[in-house]
Amino acid sequence: MTPWPLGPSGSAADGTEAAGGGRADPAAFVVPPAPDAGPAPITVNRPELFVNHADKIINETRKQEILEGPTLPRHRIKQEPIVREGQWAETWQQALDPTGVRPRKHVLIIVAPRSYGSTTLALHLLARHTDEDTDVVKLDADWKTPKVGRLPAEEHHAYQVDLKDPDHDRVSAGFLTMLEEHAGLLEKLGSYLILNVAKDLWADHYVPVRSGIHVVHLNEPPPAQSVVEARLRSRKAPGLIAYLHSVDKTKASLSRLDAVEAVRTADSIVLTWREHERLTGSSFPMDVPSSWSALDGGLSERITSALSDWRDKLDILFGETASVHGGKDTSLPLEDRCLLLALAVRQSAPIPEVAKAARDLQDIISADAADASGFASTTSAAFAGRGLRRRVVDAGAGVGTHDEVVFDQPGYGRAVLTYVWDNYEVMREPLLKWLVSGDGGSGGEANEHVVDAIAALTLRHGNVDHLVQLGSLTHPAKKELLSALLVQAVQDEHIGRQAWGILYGWASVKERATIVVATCRKVLNTPAVTSSQARMAMVRLRRAANSGHESAWSEALKAFAEQAQHPAGVARLITEVRGWQQSGRSRGAGTAAFLALMSVPGTTTPWLLSDEVPSEVDVKQALQDLLGNIDTAPDAINRLTTWIRQSATDPDSYARVRDGLLPVLRGQKIFKASVSLMQALEHVSVDGDTNAANDFWDRLVDPRVRTVIQLNRNPA
Repeated sequence: MTPWPLGPSGSAADGTEAAGGGRADPAAFVVPPAPDAGPAPITVNRPELFVNHADKIINETRKQEILEGPTLPRHRIKQEPIVREGQWAETWQQALDPTGVRPRKHVLIIVAPRSYGSTTLALHLLARHTDEDTDVVKLDADWKTPKVGRLPAEEHHAYQVDLKDPDHDRVSAGFLTMLEEHAGLLEKLGSYLILNVAKDLWADHYVPVRSGIHVVHLNEPPPAQSVVEARLRSRKAPGLIAYLHSVDKTKASLSRLDAVEAVRTADSIVLTWREHERLTGSSFPMDVPSSWSALDGGLSERITSALSDWRDKLDILFGETASVHGGKDTSLPLEDRCLLLALAVRQSAPIPEVAKAARDLQDIISADAADASGFASTTSAAFAGRGLRRRVVDAGAGVGTHDEVVFDQPGYGRAVLTYVWDNYEVMREPLLKWLVSGDGGSGGEANEHVVDAIAALTLRHGNVDHLVQLGSLTHPAKKELLSALLVQAVQDEHIGRQAWGILYGWASVKERATIVVATCRKVLNTPAVTSSQARMAMVRLRRAANSGHESAWSEALKAFAEQAQHPAGVARLITEVRGWQQSGRSRGAGTAAFLALMSVPGTTTPWLLSDEVPSEVDVKQALQDLLGNIDTAPDAINRLTTWIRQSATDPDSYARVRDGLLPVLRGQKIFKASVSLMQALEHVSVDGDTNAANDFWDRLVDPRVRTVIQLNRNPA
């Protein structure tokens, strides 16, 4: 049995008082230490309390590898739409006890195909059928394989975790056996756990009926039409439901959509409505149901277009060459197919940019056929064809008076890309190569349309094969584009775990470490970043900074400097510094983290010299390590100079900073760094009177050697 942890004084008496609440009991017993080892015996005054809470004590002293995740507001979950019809209604009832009040067992496993909405079902079950004082926590399964020992168990908690990663989330018989025991612990604590397992990861395991685990199977998504309508109501746009009913069913069918696609469809309808208002300059209030007579014909047509999968039209455009009435060929030639793809990705852009993108794709596709010598068509053959403006119009776009091409059909554009991706497997590699080779956006940021296009294709089938391909040396993707894509990947519900795994592997690779840093930097700066996402990002930043690659360390320092600007980031940096000082590593994530902490916003007294710094951080030793290292000394000197310059306006603050730094600056190993610091302080005056360089010089250098050692104030 794990002893009760001792108090700060480390005495047995403190441990006894904690366990017994300060009240003595003549029936106290003693838990003896192990033979020849361990602390002094611990006296427990209330054995019945100790025994009754043994599970809780053991749980609270478990190792720190427990899964984490955000606590979700119960009222927010209830506000989100959910459709309980058909098999969803049956599954809901099967998951509850006969009274319909509580989950049937304290561990519930929901087995369902991906994208069927089982996570939504689980969260609503926990929010609606557990006590109001129970915290609903969505865990991130950050493990190599499912282990019961990493599942948290606290009083009055309702946990949910998705098991969807084929490499790390396969459920074994041994895991289920241990899970039965865990279910008993959760029952004692008044807590619940729901595991959402992808159907392809569930090997038809047998779970005894009398165990603490209940398994339900969800074999159908909720009715897509109902999901879309519920989503429109939650988006405060019930007036769009009438438009949904008016959609031409021959062009847009909702029957084939799963839960995820149905939600996206509802969002597409809302976006189409807002775009229609912007283009027409009209206002269509949609916060109340619309009557059939009030429907706008143009908006109805746009919504039908947005919901259509366009397969019939695309089958013609990408079909066999055939002439129809008037001699027009309904199948697009190669150059026009390239043009259509360029339009699908960019939507709106100057016509020369679209033309260049189409030519680039055509060159990539034709390079192999021409024995890597480029496209083989002649100028005369190209000049004999239709002009570019006519081709743009035939592909479904418009051209403005200033040669600005507008492909105002986002739904059609996505359908074109998906159609080519699914129907021409041979096109996938050249399509990716073309997308990542395009020009980025302004300001060094990746083109949003290009990133969205790549994400829609590479994440389409729920695997990371194409992400790995994009990170290979054969695909020279720009850092900004690849990192923006990876941010979407790690936040994706279905492949996020696998994407984090890719980043972990790339963090130690010289050519990819800076991409890892850029991705983690963006994740950490996301306002809605969860604690587990932040932890995974920090682990990969640490790995990149410790890789020994100078560029990765420099980029990690910038990322850490951003973290130093807010309290949550400061706490993460302190963890890095603590680990660095315990490991004794000369340079890496710890040194970068400490340098970042040197720029924490504060008063005229630097934060690291204030009373807010945790005692386990040895500031003096850290500064000496940085100043004594030729690689980190310049950065440390720059930050120390800033400290002194900022404190120089207040004599008391300056004295505190100076007196705190003097013990650090004494020592042979950092003499050169000390001199460099004093040279940097040449023009810093304290309270308009004392020169900081002279002040440090007089206090650091022995008067007997000042005539021998001179301070060179102009080292250049």
